[in-house]
Amino acid sequence: MEKKSCDKCVRWICGLLFAAFAFCWLYFFQRELLWAENRVLFSAENGLRIWMYNHHLLVSLALTAIALLLALPGKIVLRFKKGLYACNYLFSAAFLGVITGYDGDSLFCQSYTVWIVTGAFMVVLFLICKIVASVPKSEYNDRTRTLAGNLLIMSLLFCMTGYLGNTDENLHRRLRMEQLYSEGRYEDLFDYGRYEEESDPGIDLLRAKAMLDYPVKDFPKGCEIGALLFRYRISDPKSLSRSLRRINDTQAYLSACLLDGDLDSFRDSIHLEDYPYMPTYYMQALVLADDSLTAAKFPKQFKEEKELYDAFKSELESVKSEPTQFQANSTFIKFHESYFWFYTFRK
Repeated sequence: MEKKSCDKCVRWICGLLFAAFAFCWLYFFQRELLWAENRVLFSAENGLRIWMYNHHLLVSLALTAIALLLALPGKIVLRFKKGLYACNYLFSAAFLGVITGYDGDSLFCQSYTVWIVTGAFMVVLFLICKIVASVPKSEYNDRTRTLAGNLLIMSLLFCMTGYLGNTDENLHRRLRMEQLYSEGRYEDLFDYGRYEEESDPGIDLLRAKAMLDYPVKDFPKGCEIGALLFRYRISDPKSLSRSLRRINDTQAYLSACLLDGDLDSFRDSIHLEDYPYMPTYYMQALVLADDSLTAAKFPKQFKEEKELYDAFKSELESVKSEPTQFQANSTFIKFHESYFWFYTFRK
């Protein structure tokens, strides 16, 4: 009777542990990816797509239930018990990894290497567990060994799920930003990933497009990019510049000039009379160009940005004998969100 009770306890522990992992994996860590897969599988007008988007909790619970049900054929086929019972969730863990392998283009983006390594891992784990199961074991400290064995196997299965699934942080961030962009929630998009240290060209361009589309009053359309662009980490300024130049838009061209450090083209292309107040980074570029017309038209703003530029130059002067990377690091905290810093240390 005690042995049966122990076996039942093991099954419950494994089931609850895997269910908790599966739900957290789907609901918290793969939310944006599941939404993106939903957009690929169903058209915009499809009722199921809309329902699934609005009921992510239920979708996560349903997929968790499917993963748990896959443990039943695992139990029938693999037939592991007690300390090795967790190995019956081998198919369930693989299922979770497979359905979260979307890379932005393909639903199942896993490479041949990933499939081969995963297949080899599953076979090796199965064989090792079978060998261990065939070895006679004493009853000494049985419960502790049973719990430890199942926890070890569960940990390995969770790692396999992470290896099969897509855990690219930038991809998840970009997918979320695409969703916000499609909904016109530009301010939420700007806040999302605001202080992240990493980015990629897709994120950079998406954020720039949102700035160009952001509605403004009494200003040229799209000039919000001149106030926000350099507040964010830009992974590849040259790539972003090329992308912006392909957009038939004045503000996109002006921003591309700033990214390239082409102050002459920027100054020749901007029309000062269009702006009741100059966007921050446009003004900083004009300060760098020492444009007298701008100083005359916007004296107060020009003076303020000139004072910031002088402070930046003063900081640089104190470390002028140091390597460029040291100069960039020492001025980063105070000035990295200014165009002065970007222009000086641009890639």
